[in-house]
Amino acid sequence: MKNKIAVISVLILVFTLIFSVGVMAKVNPNELLENAPTKDNYPEAGGIYLKNETIADFTGEKTKIRSRKVIKIFNSRGAKDYGEFKIRFNQSKENIKILEAKTIKPDGSIIRPKEDAINEITPPEAADASIYSDARIKVVSMSGVEPGSIVICEYIKTKNKYAISGEFWEYELLQLTDPIEEKKLVVKTPKEKKINYKVKNGDLAPEITEKKNAKVYTWAKKDVPAIIKENNMPSLINIAPFVQISTLNSWSEISTWYQSLIDDQYQVNNELKDKIKELTKDTKTKEDKMRAVYNYVTSEIRYIGLQFGESGYKPYSASETFKNRYGVCKEKATLLIAMLREIGVEAEPVLIRRGSGTIDLDVVSPALFNHLIVYLPKQDKYLDPTNSGTVYGVLPGDQGKNVLLPESNKLNKTPVSSAENNQVFIKQKVNLKKSGDAKIAYVEEHSGIYDYFYRRAYQKYTPQQRKKVMKQGISKGFANTEASGIQIMGIEDLNQSFKVSISNLQVGGYAKKMANLLSFRPLRYPISLKRLVAAKKRNYPLYLGFKRQIKRKIEIDLPADMQVNYLPDDINFKNKAGQLVVDYSHQGNKVLLDFKLILEQYQLAVSEYQDAKELLNKAGGVIQNQILLQ
Repeated sequence: MKNKIAVISVLILVFTLIFSVGVMAKVNPNELLENAPTKDNYPEAGGIYLKNETIADFTGEKTKIRSRKVIKIFNSRGAKDYGEFKIRFNQSKENIKILEAKTIKPDGSIIRPKEDAINEITPPEAADASIYSDARIKVVSMSGVEPGSIVICEYIKTKNKYAISGEFWEYELLQLTDPIEEKKLVVKTPKEKKINYKVKNGDLAPEITEKKNAKVYTWAKKDVPAIIKENNMPSLINIAPFVQISTLNSWSEISTWYQSLIDDQYQVNNELKDKIKELTKDTKTKEDKMRAVYNYVTSEIRYIGLQFGESGYKPYSASETFKNRYGVCKEKATLLIAMLREIGVEAEPVLIRRGSGTIDLDVVSPALFNHLIVYLPKQDKYLDPTNSGTVYGVLPGDQGKNVLLPESNKLNKTPVSSAENNQVFIKQKVNLKKSGDAKIAYVEEHSGIYDYFYRRAYQKYTPQQRKKVMKQGISKGFANTEASGIQIMGIEDLNQSFKVSISNLQVGGYAKKMANLLSFRPLRYPISLKRLVAAKKRNYPLYLGFKRQIKRKIEIDLPADMQVNYLPDDINFKNKAGQLVVDYSHQGNKVLLDFKLILEQYQLAVSEYQDAKELLNKAGGVIQNQILLQ
């Protein structure tokens, strides 16, 4: 009798322990295969999450976040997507323990990854930067993954502590780009600890229960459809329902915390002071000095592509980053702030989220931010020294974003530059011969974010490769060409805009000869934005990232004994998306074409998509317009 009581007591204890941490139910492999949907049920998906469950337990001395994913593979794309699980973490503060990893083959057999298939690696971007050795990835390479199989991966991430003592925060997406049969998020908190929570992009309310000294919040949803990817859609955090939780109540708590991390990081040693003097010795104005130190940090301090959390929130000191000549965004921003302050310029850090779309700030959480840039209050200017090739004052991809300025404890929004500031301007002076061949003087100029894109692209090539790439680009507009006198400027010099000049572009067959007529298309280069509106309709906003302007100015000298037979009609069209102006004119022995396309928005709502489609299709159609000479 005593033995029975002892056994029962042990069983009760075991079950109590199991359910206190929220173990996820296991299912017989054959039942899983038998009951799982097939690719016929979801023809567009790479696979389906049969279960996607997370249990976050904040009641102990250490936080334990348990994740279990059970995925049915439908095709080779799914096998590629889910054949390997990568879990990023900071090994000085977090630990990853794999509880279960296996592949259930279509015949019901089970394959578990061998010991050497589960590894911890340093992220490639930090491999040659020793100070970021804490950033790690646990990689689980699944064996035998093929269409029709099921993969299961379950692990616990143990967090020693959060950055702000006594507080915690997390967020989790409730919808992904593959369907989910059963999604569950369980958050277990101390009973006396109040948490703030919100479901963004949705209205799913949690079930709240109490157990002894804990309060348990459960968000559960079944049959969650996939988010079908569209080109230039905002990031999932702006589209999918996701849960935000935090014990923080005001942004001033984050401001105070972050300020305590960075107060001592702006110290400038003698070596750095000497470098600042060297950079600014020939400058005449304060603006010149600011630009000089900015250009140095942007171009000469190598960027390591790690986000917040992977390498910790606290930046290394400005002097240490200067010594290393590399850093993540927070190090580069800290160095720039220190150098600007040394020359008497007020500058402060800015917490921002990199990625398409913007975030709302209803729930106070550092997890919403993954990037650091710089703000100049006196000039009301934002600077991002992260990537080489970013011109002073240009924010590539970070316009119209909600931000936190921790030093001044302010929420703000980054500016959106005008369309005229982000411009591609192509000018052509064409000397047309009666044979239909032509000689063209060609100039291409870029400003703003276009300048950043092209500069970054060309920095990857050698001088010889750059000319080859340029000639390949020219061939898209002109077949049968020979180019000489090619100059490409502004690739390394951040004080000069990116510019291409071709003094002698010989084009065979520029115009087509038909009896006594010459026919030609003056606008040769396709308006690449037209591809953005190829779909009949959209389910999600069209995210462009910035306003823009595309200009073409073409001047054509006609053969002496030929006159204009036909000019296309002018266009002056405007709608919610922007404006298109095309003007054809004939002056003496010249034909002139002025083309201007303006996109006045950096993100278009679904309801505005048809306006964008109409505008860009009209712009794309101009390339077909012909001029006839007789």
